[in-house]
Amino acid sequence: MSATHSKPRRLAAAVLNAAIEQDWPKTTRYLDRLNAECPGEGLTVALIGWCDTFAAHANDGIDGFQEIRLAGWDVDSGAIRSDDEAPKTQRWAMDLIRARAAGDATAFYAVVQRINDIPDGWERGRYVAALIQSIALTIRSLPRGFARMGRLS
Repeated sequence: MSATHSKPRRLAAAVLNAAIEQDWPKTTRYLDRLNAECPGEGLTVALIGWCDTFAAHANDGIDGFQEIRLAGWDVDSGAIRSDDEAPKTQRWAMDLIRARAAGDATAFYAVVQRINDIPDGWERGRYVAALIQSIALTIRSLPRGFARMGRLS
């Protein structure tokens, strides 16, 4: 790990760990630090790390880029829902995870650009929050290696 990326990686891990623990004030504090202390490339490093963490959990730690099974979450109830039922923030999160898991850098950066094009920082934050909540809920709710098992719902 290069020194340039160690801080955003540490903060991204702290964000996700706090979210997994459902400590939302702590999650917000770490996310605010990540945004303030590691803008631009630092957030991209965090997005990659979060997506890679999801893929590692879904595929039981098996390395390498590959297609990945995803289902939308209703983060309020914990129920799994179809892609077309998911709000646009969650569909963005699933698109980001899919692109990264498949190793498609062009698609990944195009999905990142979709939120960069949103002028309202609060709205961009909703997209990132959907990603973090979905990954945390997946890790809390589904067993490691679930993508290699049968149906999700």
